[in-house]
Amino acid sequence: MKLWALSILFSLIAVDTSAQSTAPKTPQLSPPEQASSAVILNPKSLAGTTYGKGLPAFSYPLSKAPLTTYDGGTVKQAGSYNFPASKNIAGVYMDLQPGAIRELHWHADAAEWAYMIEGKTRISLTNPWGQVQIADVEEGGIWFFPKGWGHSIEALDPKGAKFILVFNNGKFTEQSSFQLSDWISTAPIDLLTQYFGSEQLVKQLPKKEVYISRYNPNIGPLKTAYSLNPNAPPIPASHVFNLLGQKPVADGRGSTLKLVTNKEFPASFDMSGAVMTLEPGGLRGFHWHPNADEWQFVLKGQMELTVFASGGKASVSKLNKGDIGYVPLGYGHALKNPSNVSPAEILIVFNAGDYQSMDLDQWISTNPVGALSNSLQIPIESVEKLLPKRKETFVGPR
Repeated sequence: MKLWALSILFSLIAVDTSAQSTAPKTPQLSPPEQASSAVILNPKSLAGTTYGKGLPAFSYPLSKAPLTTYDGGTVKQAGSYNFPASKNIAGVYMDLQPGAIRELHWHADAAEWAYMIEGKTRISLTNPWGQVQIADVEEGGIWFFPKGWGHSIEALDPKGAKFILVFNNGKFTEQSSFQLSDWISTAPIDLLTQYFGSEQLVKQLPKKEVYISRYNPNIGPLKTAYSLNPNAPPIPASHVFNLLGQKPVADGRGSTLKLVTNKEFPASFDMSGAVMTLEPGGLRGFHWHPNADEWQFVLKGQMELTVFASGGKASVSKLNKGDIGYVPLGYGHALKNPSNVSPAEILIVFNAGDYQSMDLDQWISTNPVGALSNSLQIPIESVEKLLPKRKETFVGPR
């Protein structure tokens, strides 16, 4: 029997039988089977477009979705099962109470990209080579867990922790996560006894999935958080990053875009993200992404999402704080803050590590005057005088 394996189980999942018998029963986390109704707007267009016709909703009112409550936290989620347009990305909102842990687990079908909204968490991450990272993540920070790597999340702040988890698989649900306690509780007892060499330990192991728990809420300083195996080497490249600490890649008229890609954050090799602030009435201009879907979460304020789906089809959706937007790869879109008073803050995540954006004004400015005149059917003098000559990421109210 390997003593270190025995010690790990005692340390990480030693849940006594008395605690299990008194722990409150928690509901099973299951996503809604039907899509919630989104607010589709119908402004005027040159073509007289009926917005949303023939298209799925590109927004989902996650703010109105019911929370699933556990002993130590709450959860709600959205993916293609309740937000059909979101075929390639799913999201989970999680709120952990002080000292609560999202137990040790892994994801077989998706990588995890996360953003800290409020509070502070401690993450642990282990890769297939036995290397580990234990780190604290504060508000505005992100982490990236590759598919199949084992990890956990603990809430450190006295007020708890709120964060968004984004997965590069639209079908992902929290039920598809592989939990340590679920594995242990479903394994044959004789195999557990043989593997760990201790009947005493097996009798103390959980009888059901833990998922979120406050069993042992005493969390010390980071310097006291060490691997049970003192010889476990660190992961060479950090899997946490301070997104809000980035300088804006676009800044104009009171709106900003802070972006992190695999260039700044190499560990996040196949996902990237940004936090965008839109001034009152501000517009993130017309653009599309040739290499990625775009997933949005409204952190503050409101947003109007306009999506062009080709073939005369388009949609305009209104999103409130806590709601989700989605734009499939290659679809043209624009984001606007409809408020004349309050700024909007939006989290944006892409299922590609390399950020690529084709902006309409930049595209126009690179083309010959004659080609633009013919394509838009306007006089050459209007092309020369009225069309944009350089890229402007943000447009202010007019």
